[in-house]
Amino acid sequence: MILNITLDPTVLELLRTPISWLVYEIFAFILIITVIYDIIKRYDGNTRFIRLMEICGFVLYAVIFENLGVASTTYNYSSHRLMMVGVVPLSIPLFEAAIFYCSALFAESLRFKKWIRPFIISFFGMLQDFTLDPVAVSDTYVFDNSLQGRWIWDPSIHYQNMFYGIPYFNFAGWFVLMFYYAVLIQIGRRYYEKKGEKISVGLLYIFFAVILSDLLLVSPLSLFLLYAYPFSTVFGNRTAEIIMLSIIATSVISIVIYQITLQKREKTLEFRKYCIIWIVVGVMHLLDLVIAVIQGFWSILVPVFIFGGIHILYLTYYFNLGHTQT
Repeated sequence: MILNITLDPTVLELLRTPISWLVYEIFAFILIITVIYDIIKRYDGNTRFIRLMEICGFVLYAVIFENLGVASTTYNYSSHRLMMVGVVPLSIPLFEAAIFYCSALFAESLRFKKWIRPFIISFFGMLQDFTLDPVAVSDTYVFDNSLQGRWIWDPSIHYQNMFYGIPYFNFAGWFVLMFYYAVLIQIGRRYYEKKGEKISVGLLYIFFAVILSDLLLVSPLSLFLLYAYPFSTVFGNRTAEIIMLSIIATSVISIVIYQITLQKREKTLEFRKYCIIWIVVGVMHLLDLVIAVIQGFWSILVPVFIFGGIHILYLTYYFNLGHTQT
């Protein structure tokens, strides 16, 4: 008797997902579930629901933008993933949403001035990206006689001597990705509070934040911030991209230094109460480090240690580890 078993094609596709890629996919779901749990535990009433919807809004915002990015043909993602949304792995917007939530919680809990908060949120995102993306590009496998990474940049569009295989505008892109949504959500929250925290008002500002953020990402403002357009071409001008990234990074770092040195540190954060921040930031940097070591990406350890170290030291400054919150 011959037992004939036919596996579903989607199951066969899942079985072709490399272990290192699958680890990232699983951790993305774990982290976003942890974020959702933290929101449910931390907030109550209408605000709890609205905070959850803000994270859902960010996921939608990132899904739209990432699909547009792939449509622009400048980069793409391998389809050998656990779950895809369009042509983008779901893990990508989930990671981004987790980073956004933790960085926003960090800035709000320390009562930073409201105009500073979007810059701090963007600072978090850029530091995380400088370790996440080099590993993603380097983590390659062969599928159908083609070498594919978790993230694939088209070398024919860009230039030689990229940052570990990634064009420099990508990191400025993380700044605008976080910055636009942070500014619009902050404006929306103020209106929501003035209107008595009505759910309808909350859903309305989240809707507009998603739409307007995506429109801003494809606007002339973003073309200027990423490529110095119209003074330079879109894609392919390494010098222009480095200049714009340097201007953005210098501005953000200057604000971070201002926050640290010129403003009195009024309070610290208790680890137990805000451990979600350490969980997301720590797990993601540690995951990048472990994969880089296991796969032998020794050169990638340079940005992983430098930017991951800066991120951890920055957090440590504001956390009163093992002591009572002041």
